[in-house]
Amino acid sequence: MKTKNNDIRTGFHSIENIIKFNPHKIKKIFVPYTRDLRGDKRLKELISLAEKNGINYELSKKLKQDPEAIIKIEDIPNFKDLKNFLENKNSEVVLLILDNIIDPRNLGACIRSAAVLNVDAVILNKHQCAPINDVVHNVAAGGVEAVKVFSVSNLVNCLKYLQDLNIDIFGLTEHANDNYLDINFQNSCAFVMGSEELGIRKKTQEKCNLLISLSGNKNFKSFNVSVATGIILSEVIRQRK
Repeated sequence: MKTKNNDIRTGFHSIENIIKFNPHKIKKIFVPYTRDLRGDKRLKELISLAEKNGINYELSKKLKQDPEAIIKIEDIPNFKDLKNFLENKNSEVVLLILDNIIDPRNLGACIRSAAVLNVDAVILNKHQCAPINDVVHNVAAGGVEAVKVFSVSNLVNCLKYLQDLNIDIFGLTEHANDNYLDINFQNSCAFVMGSEELGIRKKTQEKCNLLISLSGNKNFKSFNVSVATGIILSEVIRQRK
């Protein structure tokens, strides 16, 4: 049951990643009463992981298939936390900036891609993005726990700060003339993604070092934002390997 200071996470991926990255958040795990505790390999692995981390679990007749966990709610790190994080980084960084993502499923998918592709941090525009709710957590499948996520109130000031750190900022838009395959992403860089309907806000675009596109198709250029995120981050990883 949700309370003011607690929340619920559902599913094996999500709970396993919370245990792996932030076990202190989990107060208790509930597992379906109908699943075989001895013969169900997936369930046995989850219980073993919980026991190793000193997390209590309980059988529940209310659950049919997926486990649930009671999670302690924590504030999302802010701009000050982002500064502290970046000032302690000694290597080239890759950042994902989400400026105008109002669909929680797209937000969750973008965060999941960032986690899979080892992005150093995700930066959310606090007033222009969907909140990180249950839908985001479910779609991200634990990605919110695996990657650093920061929320900033003034994205323009944040971009200025990143540029002062010599981090190149690339805005993704189908209207750009430069194609991503022609760009070198070896240095520290940040990628700004906007909504499918409105794209990146004008004020944000003005602070980008370069606007780039993903498609060479003149007739149909638009990718889903989560797909576009996966494409551009994969190219960064490919170049750096």
